[in-house]
Amino acid sequence: MELSLLGKTNYKGFDLDPFQAEAIEAIENGSSVIVAAPTGSGKTLIAEYAVEKALASGTRLVYTAPIKALSNQKYRDFRAQYGDRIGIVTGEVSINPDAPVLIMTTEIFRNEIFDSPKRIASVEWAVFDEIHYMDDDERGTVWEESIIFAPERIRFVCLSATIPNLSELAAWMKTVRRGNIKAVSEDVRPVPLRHRLYVRSFGFVPFKKMDDAAGHCKRIRAKGGKSDGRNDGRLIGEVVAEGKIPILYFAFQRKKAEDLAFDSRISGLLSDGEREEVLALFDDLCVKYEVPAAGPLAQRVRRLVSYGVAYHHAGLLPTLKEIVERLFQSGLIKLLFTTETFALGVNMPAASVIFDTLDKFDGIRFSPLMTREYYQMAGRAGRRGMDEIGYVYAQTEPRFFNAEQIRGVVFGSMEPVKSRFNPGYSTILNLYSRIGDEIFAIAEKSFAAFQRKAKRGRAVRDDGFTKIIVSRLAVLGELGYLDGTELLPRGVFAAAAQGCEMQLTELLFSGVLEDLDADYLNVALTALIFEQRRDDDFGDLNTPEMRNLVREAEAAVNRVRRAEKKQGIFNRVKPPDFGLSLAAFYWSRGADFEDLTEVCSTDQGDLVRTFRMTIQLLRQLREGRGVSPGLRSTVDEAVSRMNRGVVDAERQLRRG
Repeated sequence: MELSLLGKTNYKGFDLDPFQAEAIEAIENGSSVIVAAPTGSGKTLIAEYAVEKALASGTRLVYTAPIKALSNQKYRDFRAQYGDRIGIVTGEVSINPDAPVLIMTTEIFRNEIFDSPKRIASVEWAVFDEIHYMDDDERGTVWEESIIFAPERIRFVCLSATIPNLSELAAWMKTVRRGNIKAVSEDVRPVPLRHRLYVRSFGFVPFKKMDDAAGHCKRIRAKGGKSDGRNDGRLIGEVVAEGKIPILYFAFQRKKAEDLAFDSRISGLLSDGEREEVLALFDDLCVKYEVPAAGPLAQRVRRLVSYGVAYHHAGLLPTLKEIVERLFQSGLIKLLFTTETFALGVNMPAASVIFDTLDKFDGIRFSPLMTREYYQMAGRAGRRGMDEIGYVYAQTEPRFFNAEQIRGVVFGSMEPVKSRFNPGYSTILNLYSRIGDEIFAIAEKSFAAFQRKAKRGRAVRDDGFTKIIVSRLAVLGELGYLDGTELLPRGVFAAAAQGCEMQLTELLFSGVLEDLDADYLNVALTALIFEQRRDDDFGDLNTPEMRNLVREAEAAVNRVRRAEKKQGIFNRVKPPDFGLSLAAFYWSRGADFEDLTEVCSTDQGDLVRTFRMTIQLLRQLREGRGVSPGLRSTVDEAVSRMNRGVVDAERQLRRG
């Protein structure tokens, strides 16, 4: 059965906006399409149409997203509509992997292009949700590599928040995809936003009077007056009093989000009936997701939700995050304090958005939000079909009041998407073994090269990219991964091991892993994944076996780091970080998850995420070439010990 909307203006009971109809027409005509529209404007409907068309026509479609939370949400949404015709593969989870519509992380899709081309041989469509994630410093290159190297028959449906260089991005895609690419943009939100500025200790300030207000604050400070700008909750109180709830409150530090939540337990947000309802739902969800309701963290969250308040950030236990999201979707959470990750793709709008501040700490310094970041989060304000206006409140402290900076964030031009093309060792191994020195021409396919060519009117050699490739090839040659263009055993293994490929390869081929039992194998691979946060505290696994593992693992990885230093490579591979060793060892030995807080201060969400990534690394090791039967058996045991309870992502997802 074919699905066609040509000439129609309604889909699933929704009147199509012109940009939606234009994008759907492009899909109908067999064209790739890239859509840029404000958050909350209905881009998802376009993806839903592509999914339904693929199912109706008997073709296969891959749906990629930048974060696993979004991948999981899409899996649940589509599975509720289409049942077993939907599958998901994220590295943590593999459910129905041969389904005609397969949800993936972008990393998995890129990996299959190189490692498992047969698995995507019948794929004709790929949806890239949040395509502007190409601009991410660490992971953006994966998106660009996927677009460049995907089979030519695959057509893309790319969705993005507003980006100013949409036509440039589409023109680049047309050069590397050799097919028609339709660019569709929409600037108008279905629910307009109203922006207001609140200066703590002073109140609301009209944007046009910011300079006067900033000068006033400066004079008060000069006279020794008090204008410390403590967050006294007045803004929240005013927004609540005006009935502009629910509220999403963005704070850019986890602890700040939690502290604000507990300081904002406002009476009257919930009626007595709603309070009983939210607590009953919380308790039911704890049972569903096997969260110990009597545990201190669950009780802490339960006390909050009884007020209609909650918090949400990456350090929260994934099952509790899931519960908070479900409660917010139910409408029973009226005030949610969260970090910026909540704004990325997850479809949970509110009536109002409040920014705790317009700058954030990047680990080194405080810097202003990008305009694109601001509008990604602000776009959560205003529920289509429920609100006439979405309200957005920006806050600042008197002592940091900078009118020029605020104007730049709120009224500045959206930042263009930039190329982050920077292929790693695994990609280089895959390409060099297939195309040899033609790998240097790959730079000319990057978005960065396209931008330079457009700016200068001619192709310009990317000497920086060439230097990176030359340096990394030299490292691979020196360490015995390559002989000319031929992959040696180390190279074969590393080419298929996406993520920590050099560290894992060195540990394997140096023999470090061969004699480890399952528990110490989990410790070793956790060290490849883990990176300490500031102020983390850890217990010490001080055993002879541990001391020997640390010495041998560091020596194996330092072999790569020395070769990189010799070649002048600045961003060298990460050394092992054994900070979580005691926690990983205890978990592998069967400890209760709650007991791990006694041996490390790492947030529970970070613990789960690290252990899940360790499991992914274990699975890569098990599938790798050159792994002995004995080590494979140890890996199987290590996975079974690690992948249990709250760490078992697939179990959580299967529970709905």
